[in-house]
Amino acid sequence: MSCRECRELISLRAAAAGLAVLSAGCARPQGTLFSPINPPRVWPSPPETPRIRLVGVLASSSDLKAARTFSNAMDTALRGPRPPIRFSSPQGVAVSASNLVAVADGDGGAVHIIDLDQRTHQTVFGDGDERFGVPMGVAWAGERLFVTDAKRREVIGLDPQGRWRTRFGAEWLVRPVGVTFIPVRQELIVVDGGAHRIAVFDLSGQLVRLVGGRGTEPGQFNFPTHISCFGERLLVSDSGNARVQLLDPYGQCIQTFGKKGDAAGDLSFPKGVAWDRDGHIYVVDAHFENVQIFAETGELLLAFGEEGVGLGELSLPAGLTIDEQDRIWVADSGNHRLQVFAYARPPLRENG
Repeated sequence: MSCRECRELISLRAAAAGLAVLSAGCARPQGTLFSPINPPRVWPSPPETPRIRLVGVLASSSDLKAARTFSNAMDTALRGPRPPIRFSSPQGVAVSASNLVAVADGDGGAVHIIDLDQRTHQTVFGDGDERFGVPMGVAWAGERLFVTDAKRREVIGLDPQGRWRTRFGAEWLVRPVGVTFIPVRQELIVVDGGAHRIAVFDLSGQLVRLVGGRGTEPGQFNFPTHISCFGERLLVSDSGNARVQLLDPYGQCIQTFGKKGDAAGDLSFPKGVAWDRDGHIYVVDAHFENVQIFAETGELLLAFGEEGVGLGELSLPAGLTIDEQDRIWVADSGNHRLQVFAYARPPLRENG
């Protein structure tokens, strides 16, 4: 080996050693998912007892604060940093019992699957004929994920890895939007905003029944958008009628509340709906850009959020879900992010 070749080999080894040392120094452990917010954002404001607090924001995969291994650091050093995965316009959100967050990203034509434990963020677009058009709603049925696609006019079933496993409903659906799963009945309830009704399917994709039609009477709908279940009861945002309807599992209306207006407790364009474990009803209003909390009687208990881009502020909010840890996930569509709040006991009625 010539002297020149020796010098080149030594230089290469030195560079590799330096790169390895640099990469090892850049490795880091998993960070805290939601760091404390200072000063805290809580509702109602002091001196009243806080009932809702802002936990944090997820706007991209970098917010997961995943651990970085030596291998990750080496790959970054050699190839450059990978751009973070971001949301385009999150419309629907659902959280599984195993801490998987699914987000329907309508304008992005994708579904995001986020593992909060492993801190991974996967974007599913599909491929070829199995490619999302405008995904709007998501619901977990155990480890299976079901997605409504308003453009494809069907429901798509995925496994936890995001692989397409089934698709159904095109012969019945006009513009499927919201979706929920009733475990005790093993039924998927799909809001068909284009047909102003609800379609019920079993997990094999067979139609069980159709409920509703366009109108203003109880049990009728005008461009409904979102749905949630609590036990066997259903909550539907009857958006065009500026109200929320509480239904039994067969779609019979138990009661309605809300009306068009701008007074406390009125609604303008209700979208995401959910219950907490104490039976309070949460309603996102896309026009008021807030979340209102009601008793089942329709009594307004509290509202939080306002128009804006800051922490705790919302822009064109859409879907809503509440997980098993009482965290309230809001699809803050206009701000291209999820905002996470928490419900803190004692019950809201004590503050009503």
